[in-house]
Amino acid sequence: MKRLKDINWNHLYCFYEVAKAQSLKSAAVVIGVASSTISEQLKKLEQSLGLKLFIRSSKGLFLTKDGERLFEHAREMFEAGSKLLDNVSQSDVGGYPVTVGIEETISFDVATEFVSQYWDVFTPFGTVNTSRQMEHDTLVENLLSGQLDWGISLKNSSRKNIEAEKIGSFQLTFLCASELYSKFIDPKDIIRNIPLAQSSWDTGLNKAIENYLKKQEIYPKETIASDHFSYVKKLCARGRCIIYVAENPLDDYEGLRKFQVAEPLQIELFALWKKTNENMLSIKKLRELIKSKLSHVPSRYTDLDLQIEVSEVSDELLR
Repeated sequence: MKRLKDINWNHLYCFYEVAKAQSLKSAAVVIGVASSTISEQLKKLEQSLGLKLFIRSSKGLFLTKDGERLFEHAREMFEAGSKLLDNVSQSDVGGYPVTVGIEETISFDVATEFVSQYWDVFTPFGTVNTSRQMEHDTLVENLLSGQLDWGISLKNSSRKNIEAEKIGSFQLTFLCASELYSKFIDPKDIIRNIPLAQSSWDTGLNKAIENYLKKQEIYPKETIASDHFSYVKKLCARGRCIIYVAENPLDDYEGLRKFQVAEPLQIELFALWKKTNENMLSIKKLRELIKSKLSHVPSRYTDLDLQIEVSEVSDELLR
């Protein structure tokens, strides 16, 4: 076998489904043929490649090293094929994992909660992965290059080939040591005189806070930068600095005092995706979630049986 035309793609697809399910029987159900047909096609594939792809034992099928290597390539190819079909078909195809890029920001809790809900609406069709994106421009470039299916950012996009919709917002609140707070008459003077801790990487959010404080005529005497929230939180608890966090009523910042200096700073979050992917199931489900999220979370959000059902776990394995 020297050229692509020499490959029997049906044999390779059978291998992919068997390797994914680790079962001849399960793959036969997916493909819609008899298990004996699948077994015969696997033997022909092994003969044509000159490789042993499976170890067959009483406990089932296991990939050999060559089988693992082939499966990685086949998986990428057939998942890309499912995306291609999903993009041009009028039917809901699915059958591929989704990767969501989340811009590195203080609002991680809000963003990941949204993606957690997205898992429930997309999981019948594939899994959902996340990828940390250091800044907005990097996120957009990865969307355009196809490395991400969609993403979450603090900014809308001005690019014509990127679509965006608001998915939520959060408030920022300042924190300082409770004892430190009690020593000042005006909270604004805490920020003016005690070092303000900022993120080293979240430049967009830092700029938003800087502009917010300028409107209140508040100019911090000193700022510090850190990549590690736990570090500045420890400093804050000992009265060495001030920090800011996304408002979360469920968080318990023991020993720290929340405070505002004016109307809270409201930060919006946007979902972004490539415009040419509008017809894909991954984006259709995203838009469904955006529309429904204002009124309710997915109907089976707390149902532990959902994943068992979509994973098609046999009743024989359950108590």
